[in-house]
Amino acid sequence: MPASNNTTAFSWLVRGMLWMAGAGLLMLLIVSGVTVPLDNALYDLNARYWRYTPDDRVVIVAIDPKSLDEIGRFPWPRSVYAPLIDRLTADGVRGIGMDVTMSTPSSDPNNDEQVAAAIRRSGKVVLPVFAEAVSLGGQLQEALPASSIAQSVAALGHVDAAKDNDERVRGAYLKAGLGSPYWPSLALALLQVSHAAPRGELPGLHDPLRNDSSPYVWMRDDYVLLRYAGPRGTFGYWSYVDVLNNRVPANLLKDRWVLIGATAEGLGDFLQTPDSAMPGVEYQANVLESLERGMLVTPLDFLRQFALAAALLTVPLLLYGLPGIGRNWPLLLISMTLVLAASIAVLRICYVWWPPMSCLLVIAMEFLAWQLLMRHRRAVHA
Repeated sequence: MPASNNTTAFSWLVRGMLWMAGAGLLMLLIVSGVTVPLDNALYDLNARYWRYTPDDRVVIVAIDPKSLDEIGRFPWPRSVYAPLIDRLTADGVRGIGMDVTMSTPSSDPNNDEQVAAAIRRSGKVVLPVFAEAVSLGGQLQEALPASSIAQSVAALGHVDAAKDNDERVRGAYLKAGLGSPYWPSLALALLQVSHAAPRGELPGLHDPLRNDSSPYVWMRDDYVLLRYAGPRGTFGYWSYVDVLNNRVPANLLKDRWVLIGATAEGLGDFLQTPDSAMPGVEYQANVLESLERGMLVTPLDFLRQFALAAALLTVPLLLYGLPGIGRNWPLLLISMTLVLAASIAVLRICYVWWPPMSCLLVIAMEFLAWQLLMRHRRAVHA
């Protein structure tokens, strides 16, 4: 057999061995999560250049410093919410999502009765539910609105923020609940009340163990990544007290989804996003707008991540030695550029997130291993 044929056969044998070794290493990297911080950093960088301009269908009514100055210190008596709900209902809003806790009865039952009556008259109000421990380190329980109020709402929605290990909030869970994820998110519940929710199966990454857990464990499902409209303040705010006192024209509220929540420092949760810290109510606005406009990003599960990465591992092995590419650093640069381009293209065109860093790391290691093998082979035959 000619020497050139032997060399070619050996070359393809080595490529196959490198691919198999790379696929094994790839699996270990994905399972271990070693490259997750790098993938998150890439997603954050992309998010800062992939913003959009929100339309005027989502309105935030803010519990801001101006409202605190005019109404008084927070928390307010619940009777304060009743006239605002009546005002919004009269102005013809599509739905009202209140990112305000009402989980314990008021000291004055009349306050609860007033807000419950306003909620019943509206028929469009969604209130939050969340998990909290009964005592430090104790069992979780669901914090529902006080019973008289809970019986009046159109729906309940969870307000669980999806924090990553670095405390940044890049996504949201569309379903969550104690023992089983049966509560829709606040945004999803609001769309369901106004009959504008997505039809068919929800987007997002599904939890395979969603129905196999303790009734005392807070379960989450349908995880999606957000395409944030921008940093804090991208969504317009109307001051609570201005809406309450008819300083905002009715036409600016009609047919809008209204989210009520705290934006003043020291009130409520401020969440760290890829861009900036923002109040929880604006985070909910991002979820609502993205869900309503079909702009939520679905992360790939393990098998799909691995399959796509394993396929892309063949790129440098197939390009090796082609005219114009060669066998050295240009090959590595082209291969890694193609992988990054594939990740960004799938994200921006298909709204699917494939984290590429494990694949990039394995390609770099394959390249170095190939160079060492070829150098050793040339030394042996010299």
